[in-house]
Amino acid sequence: LGSGFLAQVCCQTSLHPQSLVTMRAAAIGLSLAYACCLAFVTLIGFSAITTGIVLLIEGDNYGDTAEDLSPQKDFSKLPESCVIEDVIHSYREEEDGYGHHCYDDYSYVFSYQGGRYRSRGNAALRYDGVCHGSQRRSPVFVVGEEVPCWEPNVRPVATQYNCGNDMCYKIFDPENEVEIAKDTGDAMEAAGLSSLLSGILCCCCCAPAVWYAGKNRGHASEQPMPGMDAGPQAAVVLPDQYGKGTQGQVVQGRVIGQVQGA
Repeated sequence: LGSGFLAQVCCQTSLHPQSLVTMRAAAIGLSLAYACCLAFVTLIGFSAITTGIVLLIEGDNYGDTAEDLSPQKDFSKLPESCVIEDVIHSYREEEDGYGHHCYDDYSYVFSYQGGRYRSRGNAALRYDGVCHGSQRRSPVFVVGEEVPCWEPNVRPVATQYNCGNDMCYKIFDPENEVEIAKDTGDAMEAAGLSSLLSGILCCCCCAPAVWYAGKNRGHASEQPMPGMDAGPQAAVVLPDQYGKGTQGQVVQGRVIGQVQGA
């Protein structure tokens, strides 16, 4: 009776429940990790939505402001030509879903009536895609060239005119700058719309999964362990080695059989 019965009681009350606790903890941990991962993806979706809204608003304002500009009134051509003093070149390579793109970035240092000024940057897309081994695009102006230039009639000058210096002397036609600004506004709106739709799609796909994972995790944590949820509970009193009296030890657990010879 003593050793066999005690082993059965210990197995029911100690070893088996500990294994179940470990398994349940692992299941809850995996569920929690899954929920956290999905929540992170959902957060990315909300960030994309926010970015999209900002780009849509900014792009609309930028383009609308460009529509209202009047370069003929805002600028006038200077009486003297400007002289190109230096050509500053750099290049950069970008990658998107359609492949690699290489850009030649130029800016120009020019002089007017003894002062030296720098123009805005001007990007030219190379034809070969990648920068390595491809042909550089030619600059718009060369050193020593005399070019027409413009000065502003209004202050402050609108951002859409893209001044490269404090005086806003320009060697690029202001009318072209307005067209570039309109295209920039349209591009910002397109990027904003794309980001907004991507964010909405991400949230719509992930939010139900996050809710479902959280629900399963809560359900798993509330379920009772097998072997401890059913059957009558009893206090098993073990006799001492002489079969008389008790050892004063009471083990709580399920009744697993009749005690013979008690």
